[in-house]
Amino acid sequence: MINSNQKFMIMVILCVMNVSINLFSCMTTFINDSGNEIRILNKNDEKFIDIPKNKGRRFGSHDQHAHFVIYLQQPKIKTKMFNPEYECQQNECGTSGNIILKFSDIQNDTEQTALFTIIKRNPYSSMVDDLPMIKNKNCHSCNAE
Repeated sequence: MINSNQKFMIMVILCVMNVSINLFSCMTTFINDSGNEIRILNKNDEKFIDIPKNKGRRFGSHDQHAHFVIYLQQPKIKTKMFNPEYECQQNECGTSGNIILKFSDIQNDTEQTALFTIIKRNPYSSMVDDLPMIKNKNCHSCNAE
C-alpha cells in the first residue's frame, strides 16, 4: 500500500518530468553541406570556429538566439583565405527547439531560413572588421563604432 508521502513524491516527480519535457533551449544546428570548409564567427562570444564539409555545429543557448557570420574558403588559392558571405541572426525558435540549418538552405532561401534574418555580406570586407577588439578606431573604412 502506498502512503500519502509516497503519492506526493510520485506527483512531484511526474510534474518535474512534464516540465522538463516541455522546456527546451532555443538552439541552431548549422550543417556545412557545401564542397569547401566554412569558418563561422559566433557573434555571441566573438570566436571563430572551423566547420569541415559535411559536419555540423550548434549555436545559441537558452538565453541568446544564434548570431553568426559565415565565411567561405576561397577556391583555387594555395593559402586558406575566407571571405564573409552571410550573416545570420536567429529571430525565433523552431517547434522542437533545435533548428537544423544547412548552408544550401541559406543559398536557396528555403523554409528554414524564415526563422532567421540573413544578410548577404560584402565579400571584400576583412575578418578584422567583425572583431571589435582588433578594429582600428581611427580607420574610416572599418565601420568603427
